[in-house]
Order: sequence, then structure tokens, then C-alpha cells
Amino acid sequence: MSWLFYSLFLIPLVVSGLILILPKKVNQALIIVTVSVLSAISLYLFSSTTQVVTLHVPDIVNQLIAGVDLLLLLYFGYVAIRHRHVLVGILSVLQLAGAIYVLTIAPHHSEAQFYIDRLSLLMFLLINIVSGIIAVFAIRYIDEENCSEYRKKFFLSVIMWFIGVMNMIVSADNLEYFFLFFELTTLASFLLIGFRKDEISVRNALTALWMNQIGGLAILGAIIYAIFTPEYQQLTFSGLLGNVGTAGLLLPFALLAVAALIKGAQMPFSGWLLGAMVAPTPVSALLHSSTMVKIAPFVILRISPAIKDTQVATVIMLLTAFVFLVAAISALSQDTFKRILAYSTISLLGLMCLLAAAGSETAITAALMLIIFHGISKCMLFLNAGIIEHVYHYKETSQMDRLGELGPFTALAVAIGFMSLLLPPFGGFIGKWFTIESIGSALPALKLTGAFIISAIAIGGAVMALLYFKVTGVLFARSGEQETIRFEQTHPLYRVSIYLLLFLVIGGMLALPVLLPQLFVPVASAITKLEIISEFRGGMLYINQLALPLIPMLIAFLVLPFTIIVSLFIHFRKVDRVKEYTCGEKVDYRFSSLYFSTDKAMPYYIVIGGIFFIALIFVGGML
Repeated sequence: MSWLFYSLFLIPLVVSGLILILPKKVNQALIIVTVSVLSAISLYLFSSTTQVVTLHVPDIVNQLIAGVDLLLLLYFGYVAIRHRHVLVGILSVLQLAGAIYVLTIAPHHSEAQFYIDRLSLLMFLLINIVSGIIAVFAIRYIDEENCSEYRKKFFLSVIMWFIGVMNMIVSADNLEYFFLFFELTTLASFLLIGFRKDEISVRNALTALWMNQIGGLAILGAIIYAIFTPEYQQLTFSGLLGNVGTAGLLLPFALLAVAALIKGAQMPFSGWLLGAMVAPTPVSALLHSSTMVKIAPFVILRISPAIKDTQVATVIMLLTAFVFLVAAISALSQDTFKRILAYSTISLLGLMCLLAAAGSETAITAALMLIIFHGISKCMLFLNAGIIEHVYHYKETSQMDRLGELGPFTALAVAIGFMSLLLPPFGGFIGKWFTIESIGSALPALKLTGAFIISAIAIGGAVMALLYFKVTGVLFARSGEQETIRFEQTHPLYRVSIYLLLFLVIGGMLALPVLLPQLFVPVASAITKLEIISEFRGGMLYINQLALPLIPMLIAFLVLPFTIIVSLFIHFRKVDRVKEYTCGEKVDYRFSSLYFSTDKAMPYYIVIGGIFFIALIFVGGML
């Protein structure tokens, strides 16, 4: 069966190369077939793999990995020289020196390079299914871009090998391999964000590069520390986790957490993800939903057994609770639709990392649910943002007040996406319910820290609800000038992508009584090494001591989406339509809430976030 795992790694890389040389029509069919095959393999592996799988590679592959690593870091140096970017240049030199040092002194053992457990299998599902849908959507989207045919092929090619690299990074056990895959995702983000090659795209791509290079340096620091620590016999995740409970050995985990939190755009490193909004919309969906940023909660989940109930976990929880709150507040003052989605992504990533660091059975289960359901819902929101931008030419939310009339299906899909993150009985809400329960049960031990965390979650959740309802209200505003509402017809590839995501969102809600005990709980149990009891009985969903009234929630909250749908088709005939009277004054409607503006406070947020990162490294080194 190992060949199936290798196929997830290699098929996207081969297809990526073929895309550059094959004609457009063939590429379209090739991408659709490839993502279908990758999705099918992921589903089969998750359903059939019951034991941990380790994969060994020949020594020549180790040498190839080392060579690719050095070439990649040299390329970063070339980018620094070409764009005269001093910071990228300094970080490239430090990374190159660190990588050469590691390759020179690192002991060579016969341990497996890849370690595939239930967590990896779950990530395969997210990466290949959701990223596959994005790749299909991108076929049509990039065809409408004003660039050469080769650039369009290049864009699709990068997306495909990005999927392959993501499959490898969630399988990597060897830390040297993990470092390379981490840096390859950095390369992909640099190429995709800078795709349009205008001044702002290049500037934001360079920002993404240097910020993520710092994460790469943190990984190198963890490797070097492990090499000189006798207790660590192997430079692998499993080798590090084998020393759980050993005093004084938390620094590698703290450094890995730093790398993860940078990749997850937690403050003060949120700028790179906000800057990614200048890229074509499939890039935003790819970075924000199913692939790169999910490295953050994945790594924290991977090291969770080692940091649980330590000061390292406490610092991570404080930082991510802070980010969850301030990113949600920052989103309120935004008008650009994709920027609103970006801030909400940063906020929810903080919540996922918080839960992963908490480490309890319920918290881990909640983190897994949020990773999957957020990935699906946010992907649908970003792809619809792309449709709104390309078809209706709207970028600002304040311009979308007639979208419910002009594009009712698109508006409805956006509303369902927001509701799936906010309301019961969707998985996003259930995950947040479990969040409050798991953190609340730990309050006596956490004391003031716990009080701050639970307050941040409660206030941040309320702010997020305000934000989502605010946007939804604008989308469904009606002028009254149009008697009938008909669903619009967009390009077939657009429709298929949104239909599939709607199926996953709604199907995930309806299948939650099955998904929780069969999908999420086994993964959480494998991470925590504890038995988790979960069942659906009498309309109630149980997980350990927590009972959730799922059926009453389902009945009660189906009224809201039903009301929204019906409101689109209500005809008000024989009525006088009168607009508001303003005594001749022109009213410049502004969607963003200026009184929630955080522009002046943002430098302070950045400083506070930086202090948390420094504290994380300090605490890891002291314990």
C-alpha cells in the first residue's frame, strides 16, 4: 500500500511538469482527472489504514533532498539580490549557513523519513479534496487573467506541485525533510502572491518570503539544538516526542511552535497573509483555507503531547487568544471583502492553535473539527469572492448591496459559508461550543490566564458574529426595482466548484452524528493516546461528559437559512417604493465601521504579538 502514499507525493509533481508543456485543453482535463484521483486515494487511505505507516527512502533520495534544499536557499539569495532586499538577503545567508552546518554535523540514522498516522490521513482529505476543488476553479479563473498563456500554465503548475508538497509536509517525520517542505511552501507563496508582477504584488511577495524565512530559521534552530542534546537520539518528530516529560528539553518544541505560528500568520507576522490578497483569488483560497496556513494547527497538534500543561502551551494559548480577539475586531473596520475574510482567517487560526496547545481530548477534537470545517467554508467564501470580483466587478463590500438581486445564488452561497462558521448545527459552531467547554473546564487550573482566554474567546466570537451578519445583511439588501429573482448562470467550472463545496458544507452538517465518532474522535484519540467516548443517542451528541442537543438545534436554526432563501423570491406588488428622504443631502454610505478602526492600535498589536513570540522562545529555553 505504500505506493499509494508515494502517489500522493509524486503525481502532483509530475502533473505540474506536464502542465507546462501540454496544450490548454489537455491541461484542463489532466487537472480534473488528477484531483479526482488524489481525492479518491485520500478517501481510500483514510478508510482503510488502521495502523501508523512509516516510509523509508533510499540514501540517494536523502542526497537529492539536501541538494534541492541548498538550491532553494540559493534561489532565495538570488531573489534578494534581484530585488535589492536586504532582509531577505540576510535571512538567506543565515538559512544557508544553518542548513550547511546541519548537513555537515547531523548524525545519519536509519529512521523513517515519513510517518503517516491518523492526523496525516485527515490532513490528506483536506488538502486533496479542497485544494483539488480550488485547482478546478482556477482553470477558468486564470483563463480570464490578462497575461500570457505560459504564465497561465505556470500558475496552474505551481498550484499542483504545491498540493504535492503539502501532502509531503503533513507526512514528514524527519526534521530535515520537514524544513525543506516548509521552505517549498514559502517558495510557492512567494511565486503565487507575486504572480501579477506589479509593484504591490512583488512587495507583498517579498514580505511573505522574509517572514516565512524566519520560521525556517526557527526549524533549523530546533534541529541544531536536538543534535547537541544527548536525550534526542533521532532528528524526527517521533524522536522528539519520545522524550515527553524530560525536563529542560522544551526548546525544540517552542521553536517548532514559532515556525508554525509564523506560517499561521499570527501577530506580529500577520502582514504576509493580509498582503496575499493582491494575488488571484484561487491563491487566497489555497493559502487561507486548505493548505499553507493549516500547517500552523497541524504542527501544534503534532507536538501537543509534549507541551500540554507546560508554560510553552500557556504562552501559545495567550498569544492565540489575543490574536483571535484583535483580528476579529480589526475585520470590523474593513470594507474590502477579501480583507474581511483574511482577518477572520487569522482570527480562527488563532483559535485552532489555542485548542491544539490546550491538549485535552475535547480541545483536540474541537481543533480538528475547526480545521476541516473552516477549510471547506472559507474555501467557498474565497471562491465566491473571486466570482464576485470577476463576474460582477465588486471588491468592496459596500458595493455589493444589490448582489442578492444580480447574483442571488452567489449571495446565498456566501451567506451559507458565513452561517456554517457561525451558527448551529454547522460544524464550525459545534467546534466553538467544544472550545468553550474544554477551556472552561480547565479554568480552575489556569486561573487568571484561563479567565483571559475564555473572555477573549467569548468577545471574539461575538465580534465575529456581528461581522458575518453585517456582511450578510448587505448582500441581501434589495432595491425593490426588480420584480423577480432568478439564479444566475456562471461558468460551468465555477458552478461545479461551488456545488461541491455546498455539498460538503451541508453534508458535513447533516452527517455530523457520524463524522464526530468516526472521523474526528479517532484522530483526537490517536493524538492524546486517551480513549474518547462519543455517540449519538436520542437526538443528543455526546463526547465524554459533554452533551449537545443536535436535533433541536438542527430544527431551530434551519429556519434562518430558509427565511433568507424565501426572502429573495417575495414579490411586493402594487406598492409605492420610496427611498429614504435626506433633504437633498447626499449620503456616502460606508460599510466599514470606522469607530471600530484599529489602524492606530495595530502597531501596539504587533509589539504585543512580538513580546509573546520572544516569551515563547524564552520559556522554551528555560524549561
